[in-house]
Amino acid sequence: MILFFLPHAGGSAKSYCSFKRFLPASLTVIPMEISGRGTRSSEPLFSDVSDCCKDLIERHGDAMTSDEYVIFGHSMGTLLACELVRQAREKGIPEPKHVFLSGRCSADEEAMIFRSGNDTSDEEITKFFFSKSLLPKPTAGAEELMAMLSRILCADVRMADRCRFTPDDFRFRCNVTVLYGSDDKMLNGFDMNGWQRMTDGKCTVHSFLGGHFYYQEHKEAVCTIISETLGITA
Repeated sequence: MILFFLPHAGGSAKSYCSFKRFLPASLTVIPMEISGRGTRSSEPLFSDVSDCCKDLIERHGDAMTSDEYVIFGHSMGTLLACELVRQAREKGIPEPKHVFLSGRCSADEEAMIFRSGNDTSDEEITKFFFSKSLLPKPTAGAEELMAMLSRILCADVRMADRCRFTPDDFRFRCNVTVLYGSDDKMLNGFDMNGWQRMTDGKCTVHSFLGGHFYYQEHKEAVCTIISETLGITA
C-alpha cells in the first residue's frame, strides 16, 4: 500500500521525511512534491488548485493505479486531497482506501485567512504567519532563503483561499480520519466533525495538544493512528 503526503501552504515534500521512521516498512511513503519548491524549485508556482492536482496526477498517476493507496494532507493539503481524488474519479483512476485530513476545517467551510484575497500584499501575509509562529524567525544571512519561502507561502495561501468544495460538488467515498491541534487558533469556531459532510464513509476525529503544526510534537502518535487505521503493523 502507498501513502501519499500532501503539504501545507509553503511546505514541501521534505516536511514529511521524518514520518517514515515511525511508519511500517511495508507502507510505501511518497511525499508529493508540488511545483516551485524542494526538488522542483526551478519550476513555476501554481495559482490554482485544479492545475496543481492535474500536475500531481500526471506525475503520480501510475503509482495510483499500481497499488492501493491512501492520502494524508495537512492544512492546504486537505484541499489538494479533495481535488486530487475528484480528478482521479474523473479519469477513472482508483480512489484512495482512506484519507487523513489534518489541520483544517471541512472543505465546505470558509476558512479564508485574508478576506481581501489577492489584494493582500506579500508583506501582510508573511507578517501574519510570523505573528502566529507559523514561520521561522528570519536570521542573519538567510535573507535569500526567507524570500524564497515567503514567495512560496504567499502563492499557496492565495491558491488555497480561492478553493472551496461543497458536499454537492464532491464527497469522498472512503472513510476519513481528521486530526488537529486543540490550540490551533486557525480552527477557532470550527467543528472538525464537519468533515463528515464531505464523505459517504465514516469520519473519525482525533485531537492533539498543540497548535497548527501539532504533529511536530506527536509524529509517533500520528503514525500509530495511520498504521492502526490501515491495519498495517509491520
